[in-house]
Amino acid sequence: MTLTMQIAKMVADVSYDDIPAHSAEKLKLLLLDQLGCMIAGSVDRESQRLRNYLEGLDAGGEAYVFGASKRMTPPNAAHANAQSVTMLSLDDSYIRYGHPGNAFLPTVLAVGEALDAGGRDLIEAALCGYEMSMRLGLSIAATAERDQKVKGYASWQVFGATTAAAKLHRLSADKIASAYGLTALHAPPPFLRKYHSRPLNWLKNNYGWANKAGITSVDLAIAGYEGNRTIFDGETGYWIIAGSDQFDPEILVTPFADRSIVEEIGFKPYSGCRWSHTSIDCVRKIMAEHAVDFAHLDRITIETADEFVRDLNSDVWPETVLDALFNIPYLLALELHGKSSALGLSEADLTRQELAKTVGKISMSALPGAEEKFFKFSMLPVRVTFFATDGRVLSEYAEYPRGHPNGPQFARKEVVEKFFGLSTPFIGRFKAEQLCEG
Repeated sequence: MTLTMQIAKMVADVSYDDIPAHSAEKLKLLLLDQLGCMIAGSVDRESQRLRNYLEGLDAGGEAYVFGASKRMTPPNAAHANAQSVTMLSLDDSYIRYGHPGNAFLPTVLAVGEALDAGGRDLIEAALCGYEMSMRLGLSIAATAERDQKVKGYASWQVFGATTAAAKLHRLSADKIASAYGLTALHAPPPFLRKYHSRPLNWLKNNYGWANKAGITSVDLAIAGYEGNRTIFDGETGYWIIAGSDQFDPEILVTPFADRSIVEEIGFKPYSGCRWSHTSIDCVRKIMAEHAVDFAHLDRITIETADEFVRDLNSDVWPETVLDALFNIPYLLALELHGKSSALGLSEADLTRQELAKTVGKISMSALPGAEEKFFKFSMLPVRVTFFATDGRVLSEYAEYPRGHPNGPQFARKEVVEKFFGLSTPFIGRFKAEQLCEG
């Protein structure tokens, strides 16, 4: 049996009854978290512009779109909703591998609604989406040297959307393999190394398109289109198409029961690139333990991985909220001014002169050994040091952010509170409670 067929058979064979109870509960929480990000992000201007475009193309369908005037077909609904999720940068995280849920959970919701799928079906599809896409990403992870030249997330996470849609449609292994071959032709390129220039690209990781591509690939397979059924196999397999220089196929065929990727997914307590979160944690800890604020600081130093210094330390003041999400000094200034990014960023804050003054006190530099820990162990090492005007020097070090399985806890109660904080201002408490209970 080919590698691609082995993977397709694993997906086809997954049954809700085989999913451990704790994994099912984690998946429900991940779906709830995704919904909160989707609702709050739907009012963002970048989300609105894409949604308006898609509404003009779509004659109407079965799937709900937050912020839209009508329902849309599943490909466009998932496209629009995924863009909403990503704009606040509060969606789930797997360090060095992006935000896996956003590449397929909108697909689970849109296709599931169109098919009138039950809760067990949604959980099955969500599990398969996480496990398949993350196994592919881990198996084709490039060397650190190659990663500096070619990197992308949606380019392989798109297979999560295909997997989830295929599972909801109850496709056979043979049809799933064919859909995978079609997916490769719809996949976004590994764009990330051209992402961090300013202004930032509004499509971010292009997760909206990844959802649409996965659904479209499955729809075509159902319609009788044929795709390459060996897309993951051999020296010309998807690993090299996606720009990697190495491939470990054993990761792809590790039984789901032997390694639960779902349990490795982290929740994000703050808006902003996940790479900034250990810095935010350190600032919050120093402020809480030492009664110091921005008015009594001479300067702040941030020592961290070279990659973060290069990509998240723009000396250009952010013009948009999106730019601000990838600017560590700006995010730390928000914390110092009591404007935590926990519920998203504000356009109004971009004009506050006192924030700009605080940002001017913050500098970033490379921390010896941090780059190796980032690439080898997916850590986010940082040392934040406050130099106070009264002579105190206050320092904190962290490697894993809050909400990471190895970091400070961000428990179920806090994830639920995050959902209500994001959703209630836009849909009201009653509707938010209905979604939470459903």
